[in-house]
Amino acid sequence: MGNGLVSEEFNINSVEYKNAIVANEFYMADSNLPFMACTYRQVGAPLHWHHYWEILCQIEGNTRIKVGNEEFLSEEGDITVIGSDELHSTQKITSRHCLLILQFWGSLLTPYMKEIEQFKYLSNIIFEQMGHNQHFRIKNNYYVRGLLEKTLKEYRDKQLGYEIQIQAYLMQLFAFFLRNQYLSVPQMDAKKVEALEKVKDSLIYLENNYNREITLHEVAAVSCMSVYNFCRIFKTATDSTLIEYLNYIRIREAEKLLLFSELSVGKIAMDMGFSSLSYFNKVFKRKNGISPLNYRKQNSTNSEQ
Repeated sequence: MGNGLVSEEFNINSVEYKNAIVANEFYMADSNLPFMACTYRQVGAPLHWHHYWEILCQIEGNTRIKVGNEEFLSEEGDITVIGSDELHSTQKITSRHCLLILQFWGSLLTPYMKEIEQFKYLSNIIFEQMGHNQHFRIKNNYYVRGLLEKTLKEYRDKQLGYEIQIQAYLMQLFAFFLRNQYLSVPQMDAKKVEALEKVKDSLIYLENNYNREITLHEVAAVSCMSVYNFCRIFKTATDSTLIEYLNYIRIREAEKLLLFSELSVGKIAMDMGFSSLSYFNKVFKRKNGISPLNYRKQNSTNSEQ
C-alpha cells in the first residue's frame, strides 16, 4: 500500500528545509496554499517548530516521535496530530520507512480559529489554559488514514477544485477528532470576539515588543483605553492578565533559544525582557516543571539520540 503513495518526497537535506528550521517555518511546496501534503522517507527531522498544524501517518516502518516532553513509537497505521508551535522531532528506526505528512493553517478549521490565528500565541495559551494538549495520537484508524490518503492524492493530482476538496477533507478529519474527544476546541462567544477586536492592536504590539520592558499604561494606550478598561477587556479576550500573556510569549521564545542557540541562560532571560534571572527561572519552571538549564540539557540529549 505504501508504494502507491510515494511520489512527492519531502527532502530534509534541501536548503529550503534547513532554512525553515532557522526561520521557524517549514518547507511548503506551494506557499500560496494554506496546506501541504507529501510523503517522507528521510532519516528524520531534528527538533523544530512551526506555526502550522501537522498530521503524520505511518505508512511503512516505525518512527520515534517526540512532541514536547512526550516521546513514543509510531508503528504502521499510527497517526500523530501535532498542534502549531509545538516542539517536535522524528527519527526513523526501521530501514523501510515512510510517513504521510499533512501540514495546514489552523484557521482552515473553524470560525473560532480564524478569529485568533492572526495572533500566533493566542490559540496556544487558550489550549494550555484548558489543560489540553494540541497533540494526540490515534492507533491505526482506517477512516482517518483514508481521508489522509485522499488528501495526498488531491494535492498531487491538482484537479479543478482540489483546494476546496482538501479543505473539505480537513473539516471531516477535525469533526472526527472532536466527536471522538481527541480534541476540544474552546467556544468563542460574541462577547469574547468583541473584546478581541478591541485589544487586537495591543496583542500585535506585545508580539513585536515582548523582549523589552513594557508597562501596562503603554500597552493600554496602544488600544486607546484606560488601564482599568484595558485590563478588564484584555482578560475577557485572552482569559489571561497582561503579565500572564506576556510571560507566556517570553517563555515560548526562550524555549527556542535554549534549544537552538548557545546563549547562556542569563543572556536569554535578559534578551526576553525578564527583569532578573531568578524571576525567569521561576516563571519557566512554573510552565515546564524544570529549570531552563535542565530543559536545555534534557532536550539536547534527546536531539543527539
